[in-house]
Amino acid sequence: MVQIAYLTNYFFLAYLATYILIHFPFDIIMLAKKGKASYPTPHFKSTLESLSVVLTSVFFWFYLVFSPAVVLASGKNIFVLGIVPEEIQLPFVIVGIIIMSIGLIVGCLGRIGRGIYLARDKAKLSTNWGHAIVRHPSYFLYITGFIGIPFAAFSPYLFIFYLGIPGYILTTKSEEEVLIETFGEEYINYQKKVEKLFIKIRRKKK
Repeated sequence: MVQIAYLTNYFFLAYLATYILIHFPFDIIMLAKKGKASYPTPHFKSTLESLSVVLTSVFFWFYLVFSPAVVLASGKNIFVLGIVPEEIQLPFVIVGIIIMSIGLIVGCLGRIGRGIYLARDKAKLSTNWGHAIVRHPSYFLYITGFIGIPFAAFSPYLFIFYLGIPGYILTTKSEEEVLIETFGEEYINYQKKVEKLFIKIRRKKK
């Protein structure tokens, strides 16, 4: 069990490091440019929606820090079904890591694209980088993280993260309404080209 625990938790540390290295510099840029260039953001329409998003997101990041700390300190994984052999665990763990990795890549590309636009004096619709893959790469990161983490950690208890998925879907809907009000026809045309939260596989025309 220890070997899989180390695999999973070293991945969690790499996931955290990548997120921080990509997101923080662009977050600083966006804070510095606040007032000059901003991007429309929606407000939660219900307490249930806000709890679904905020609580699961906070717990998600807390677990990504807490789990490696426990494993590296004690060699024991937490919230894991220890009775299941490693050869059965491994395929599930790999699937979880792949799902989370895809979400992280798209989310980081989205942050780069958004940061590049907001580094200017006037914000414009972001349609490149991660936004060329899905319309909401940051939410895609969280949803894939919620889906993948129970498998990556091989812990049925972590399926509790799935409670956060409806909240992000509702927030996405609210954000689209605000974006249409702000960018109008430009955003409507963008909606026709890029999927909201699912990667669209394009086939080459013969």
